[in-house]
Amino acid sequence: MRRLLLLLLLPCFANAGKSQELMSDTIHQVIQQMITEDSLAREEMRFYRDGLFVPLRGVIQTFTHRDFNQLPGPFRENDHYWGDYGLALSPLAATWIMKAFGVKSRSMTRRMLTANGFALGLTVGLSQILRYSVNEVRPDGSNTHSLPSVHAALAYMGATILSREYGHISPWITIGGYTAATGTQMLRIGHNAHWMNDIFMGAGIGIVSTQLAYFLTDRIIGSKGVRRMPLSNTELAQLYASENCPSGFRIISGTETSGRSLDVTDFAEAAPDFDMQGVTLRSSASITAGFEAEWFINDYLSLSAIGRYTLSQAKLDIPNPAITAWGEQIHLYHGNIAAGLSFPMTQKSRIGLRTIWGVRYNEGITFHRVAEGQQMGESLLNIKSQVRPEGGVGIIIDMVQSHNQTVGFSIDYLHTFATCYLANRWVIGSSWKAMF
Repeated sequence: MRRLLLLLLLPCFANAGKSQELMSDTIHQVIQQMITEDSLAREEMRFYRDGLFVPLRGVIQTFTHRDFNQLPGPFRENDHYWGDYGLALSPLAATWIMKAFGVKSRSMTRRMLTANGFALGLTVGLSQILRYSVNEVRPDGSNTHSLPSVHAALAYMGATILSREYGHISPWITIGGYTAATGTQMLRIGHNAHWMNDIFMGAGIGIVSTQLAYFLTDRIIGSKGVRRMPLSNTELAQLYASENCPSGFRIISGTETSGRSLDVTDFAEAAPDFDMQGVTLRSSASITAGFEAEWFINDYLSLSAIGRYTLSQAKLDIPNPAITAWGEQIHLYHGNIAAGLSFPMTQKSRIGLRTIWGVRYNEGITFHRVAEGQQMGESLLNIKSQVRPEGGVGIIIDMVQSHNQTVGFSIDYLHTFATCYLANRWVIGSSWKAMF
């Protein structure tokens, strides 16, 4: 349509007696605008690969956690809290509330309805197919619909929709959506409703289903109904050049893991009549979430303050088959500072190396015997709370998404000094950063 309009206007310019130079400049500006807008539309309609590694994490954990999940040691039954759906659905609700109040999204209403419909259908459909194919028993034994977590799938579906539609307005919108999604994962583990692999598989299904839904919508509807991105790739690259120090605040969501089998003899106190010989503490990989405030001293050097909370599931592997302990949860808290060296990797991405120092606190854990009738029996083993210094190194990659937002990926190794259980930890995380 624009090209047809341009052809119709050309004679008008000539007949009006415009100078050849003025006409040439005007045509050039119109053509450049058309090329730029077409380029922005194509960029918006590409398939987003963000989050593709999340379902892979769920698949890997499904295989590596199989023995842990099947190990004797039930978790106490919880109500599964239907209220968890409130947090899980809050990102999607926020998207449509803003739409209802006239806040301009990246999609017109028809395109947004179509994409959201596809996303919901794919997310729920894939989740239910997997649930009834795998038939994994929940930690509390209430049913066989554990894998994947539909709550996590819906939460990450909504967070991805919210980010795609309104993330260009403010990075805090994206951060808020993924914070709610991570919180949903924490709740489902805390309520003994899912294993760790379930929540990561659900998150992966939600993210990938949504990205695929938008891609399919664009193939069906085309560029009609797509609002152009406010900045082009060239403009984004200029904003993220080395002279623009990307200080900011990021949230972190990921996995913390290490050797998941541990002799507890040196760290625990047992009941007088309980023989600890041969008893092993087994844990799942953890979900970890937190924040990082990052300040760039100059173009390349940065300082950060990091706080993280880590949650994992734990069981006692007891040689005596007559004794079974209830499953429990491990809670770790990290407070760190980091110094990093960061430099551009491409026009729109940076890679950084950093050293990390701080403290780690773990809550105490008490394992109880499973008594007759699945009742809580006497205490069998207690691991005391500990505060220990820790240090490590890491690598982080940030990729610019808008004029004030990046998406990142990090791998850190942390060692906790002095006698301590779970002393060596690998932290693999995704991050969303608001740049100042």
